[in-house]
Amino acid sequence: MTTPPPASNRKAAFRELEHTADLAVELSAEDLPSLFAVAGEALYALIADPETIEPLEQARVSATGVAPDELLHAWLRELLARFNVGRLVGKRCEIVALSNDRVEGVVFGETLDLGRHTFYTEIKGVTYHDFKVWSEGDLWRAIVVFDV
Repeated sequence: MTTPPPASNRKAAFRELEHTADLAVELSAEDLPSLFAVAGEALYALIADPETIEPLEQARVSATGVAPDELLHAWLRELLARFNVGRLVGKRCEIVALSNDRVEGVVFGETLDLGRHTFYTEIKGVTYHDFKVWSEGDLWRAIVVFDV
C-alpha cells in the first residue's frame, strides 16, 4: 500500500485535450496515488466549476482492477456512478490506500445544486478509447477520454 502526501503538498495537474466528439484530459502527477486523485478532480471539474463547490460532504469510494490502467478506469467509473446516483460532485479527492489491485479514497464535495453550482456538462461514461497510464521519468501520466 502507498500512502499519498497531503493534498496541499501534491504536485499534480491536468489539462483538457482537443477531441472531436468527447472530452479528453491529460493527467500528470509525481506518484500514482496523486494521479488517481487528480483524475477524480479532473472528472468533477469537467462536470461543474470546482470554485462553486464546497467540501461539505465526504464519501468513501473504492474500486478494484488488475493493473494501474484498469484500476484508474474502475476508479473513475465509480466516481461517475456516485455522481449519477447521488449527484455528488467533488471538489477534492484523496487516496487513502492504493495497491496493485485496489484503490480506496475519499471524495470531498457536495450534492449538485444547479442554483448554486456552475454546471458544465453531463459525462455519460469513461471510455477505453486512447485510455492509457504510464510512467515517464519521475512522473506518472494518463490520458482519459470521457463520453459526453
